[in-house]
Amino acid sequence: MSNVKALILGILLLVPLLVFIFIGNFGEHHFTLRTYFPKVDDTGEVLFDAKGDTLFNRIPAFKLTSQKGETITQEQLDNHIYVADFFFATCPDICKEMSSQLVRVQETFQDEPQVKIASFTVNPEYDTVEVLREYGERYGADPSKWYLLTGDREQIYSLARNGFYLPVQQVPGQQEFIHSEKFMLVDKNRRVRGIYDGTDAADVDRLILEIRVLLDEYSKSK
Repeated sequence: MSNVKALILGILLLVPLLVFIFIGNFGEHHFTLRTYFPKVDDTGEVLFDAKGDTLFNRIPAFKLTSQKGETITQEQLDNHIYVADFFFATCPDICKEMSSQLVRVQETFQDEPQVKIASFTVNPEYDTVEVLREYGERYGADPSKWYLLTGDREQIYSLARNGFYLPVQQVPGQQEFIHSEKFMLVDKNRRVRGIYDGTDAADVDRLILEIRVLLDEYSKSK
């Protein structure tokens, strides 16, 4: 066999190997979610760590009570992905839509222990453990998966405003409350990784998809 033929044969044998190596290293699609709410200084400049990575605000610690009368803390959720929202049991319209959409989230991830839901009442004086238990039963909320949380008003309102950057207040002279329709996706490091319209089925579809993306992200980091 001539040297030219040997060279050509060698190249033909090498090409599939190079393609295989390329696909193995670069052929997979790696998706990741953005992180919200970077830390800023007094001038509004974004803060970075020593490696040059952006620093992000994290959900502060909380200690509240679930519909089962159990104490639930942020620390208990640190090894979980969770969807957070703010509601109240006597809300006549928007909360019903939001809760119905959360039923979909619960059903989708019923068998995934890493995923939880945390719904914080903005009317804790009325929304007692008993009221939240009845509300949860109305929507089939699994108390081990979907926490309906009540407790100190100042703590809850501070959490909404300073942790999730969401508006919340009681309407003066009325029994109504201003609160957001947003769902917030929180990762295992207490960072917000997604914001969604909890009354929009298509946006909740995106939430469900992005929970799967985040789960995949964690599975690949092991």
